[in-house]
Amino acid sequence: MDAGSAIMESLDPMMVNGRDQDNLFLSSERQVRCNSSMITSIGSKTSIPDVVTHDLQSLNLHGGADDCRSFLLLDQNEQLSVDSGTSFCTKLGCDASSTGKVISILGNTGEGKSHTLNHTFFNGEEIFATSNQQDSCTSGVWTSFDPNLQVVVLDTEGMLGLASNENIRTRLLLKVLAVSDVVIYRTRAERLHNDLFYFLGDASKAYNKHFKQELNRMGEANSFSENFEHSVSSLGPTVIVFHETLHTDILSKSNGGDPEKTLRERFCALKQDISAFSKIRYVGTRSDVSGRTNFGILREALGKELSDSSIRSQRKITLVYQAFQLLNKKFSGNVIETSHCSFPDEYFTCAAKCQSCESRCGKQMNHTAEHTSGVGKKCIFSVQYENKIYTCQRCQENGRKCVVVPKAASSKEGSIVGLAKFAWSGFVLECQKCGVIYRSRQQWYGNTDPEHQGVVHTEIAHVWPGVRSLQGTQNAARRILDSMTAISGTVSDVSSAPAASLARWAADQVAPAYWRPNADIVSCHNCSKRFDSTDKIHHCRACGEGFCSSCSAFQRPVPERGWGFQAVRVCKPCYTATAQGVLEVTGPSLEPNEVQVRKVGETVYGTVSSLANALEFPISILKDSARPDYWVPDHEISECAVCDKAIGANAPSSQECTRVHHCRVCGQGVCNDCSKTRRPVPTRGWDTSVRVCDDCLMMPED
Repeated sequence: MDAGSAIMESLDPMMVNGRDQDNLFLSSERQVRCNSSMITSIGSKTSIPDVVTHDLQSLNLHGGADDCRSFLLLDQNEQLSVDSGTSFCTKLGCDASSTGKVISILGNTGEGKSHTLNHTFFNGEEIFATSNQQDSCTSGVWTSFDPNLQVVVLDTEGMLGLASNENIRTRLLLKVLAVSDVVIYRTRAERLHNDLFYFLGDASKAYNKHFKQELNRMGEANSFSENFEHSVSSLGPTVIVFHETLHTDILSKSNGGDPEKTLRERFCALKQDISAFSKIRYVGTRSDVSGRTNFGILREALGKELSDSSIRSQRKITLVYQAFQLLNKKFSGNVIETSHCSFPDEYFTCAAKCQSCESRCGKQMNHTAEHTSGVGKKCIFSVQYENKIYTCQRCQENGRKCVVVPKAASSKEGSIVGLAKFAWSGFVLECQKCGVIYRSRQQWYGNTDPEHQGVVHTEIAHVWPGVRSLQGTQNAARRILDSMTAISGTVSDVSSAPAASLARWAADQVAPAYWRPNADIVSCHNCSKRFDSTDKIHHCRACGEGFCSSCSAFQRPVPERGWGFQAVRVCKPCYTATAQGVLEVTGPSLEPNEVQVRKVGETVYGTVSSLANALEFPISILKDSARPDYWVPDHEISECAVCDKAIGANAPSSQECTRVHHCRVCGQGVCNDCSKTRRPVPTRGWDTSVRVCDDCLMMPED
């Protein structure tokens, strides 16, 4: 007779009127008679009679308690107390050729694990020690053997209790779980706690990641069973959650739900993977007011699992010892102790992390100052962020800290001379106290970096979110572009007024007779806006008056003035004058040649303007190529970093000042109104006054 048949046969007296075992397990409000007494089924909410304990002890589920005493198998340091599989079988009281399954019990300290094993397998006899003291009565892993059921029973040390090293204890429990065929997770609580789900989820991950591979190798060498595909490493153990309550209802199908489905939904809600386990079963019991527990329903569930060989079949008892020995050999040694902390610093400190070393900021949440790491936390160098900080070595020795950055020219060299030297001698490192201390191409050949020359002291700095590069001061290309822009802007500012006057005079020479001369126009004919010397005056093709750009942004054909049927510029009053869009001409008759001359003039002007725009296009390409590393690219900028106003390509066409400017300190994109201040930024290699945004203006100068 196998173990499953033995345990099921021992439960036969509990059956009444030929009811099958499934009906006993699934019934929610039924009661079955046992030795003329009543016991509660798995889903029952009624109390258990006082005679339960006596009746359960009368069930002969073991082969003699005198031969089933337990002994310590693994101590708190994961050391085996026996040295061979034969010795293991001898201490268990079985033959070396005996086969069976392994059942273990896990849970928190004080949940009654040893008591549960004693009443489930040994008629309540104290095979595994129990105690009514505060100190835990089980240390390490204890084991015993039931020859009738052919079961190796493992009792474990409770979690959450006092231990010399809690991490070693947890690893020991995971080893027990990996070797077991059936794992009982004992919990005595009114509701299922999250620590149950987290532990089983972590155990499943550990089994899949570490234990399964090692047990697989052992299975290939020894084969845990005659059918290798059902070896212990193929599928993890069956987990039975044995839940005991006193005042609250247990999970049961009578309440319209599926207990196993409820457990899986809870695991899923906590994002725990339990794929390592072959089954997850729930066995619940509600104790009576005296606190007596119905262990019969647990025996019934175990009987079904022991009789089921479709997933796990029996193996030699010696192989159980070999499995422990293998896992001990592979996973042993010291484990770092972790101190318990209910309120870690992460709850109260800034969540920013260094982009180079992942260190957290050590300041409190929502701080306004710069991010800083904890004391003693050093960063690592990253080529992407160039997070090396150079300080002058001589100043460092004299007790000063002068940061030096690579730049195109020294502060005493003019733009043209400095850029010429940069092309010939490379970048420079200049100390505010000692002057130029290094040039990258000082010699024709054999130049070394500043660290090897001993002129700088190097520190590795943290790179906090929002920082693209700590150095990023290779700004020679940008300085050239800024010089060209400055020259172009100066020429444009100086020549804009004369050029506008000349353009107005030329336009009057080719204007039709009905157009008001530019010299006579002082303000817009519609909105009365006064024209500056550089403002452009537009003429309505219908009435000939002068208008600003906004009041003449309309188009319609004006054939009555000789402009044909192609839409041309007209003012707002003329556009809406008649429903047909045609005005009665009251002015002087128009000679066709006059309009033709104006059309030729507009064509020539349009061609020149297109050529000017084509010449401006390479400048925009050069601008991005000349961008220092710490500048945010133009295509990533949609709004001003200071005032959040839309700038760049996302700015509406009606908005003025949409151009993107860059702050020379932080590299963020800002609008013109928020970056009107100019000051030197030596930490970024700008020795002359350059654009600085209003946010950086509030920071002290370096």
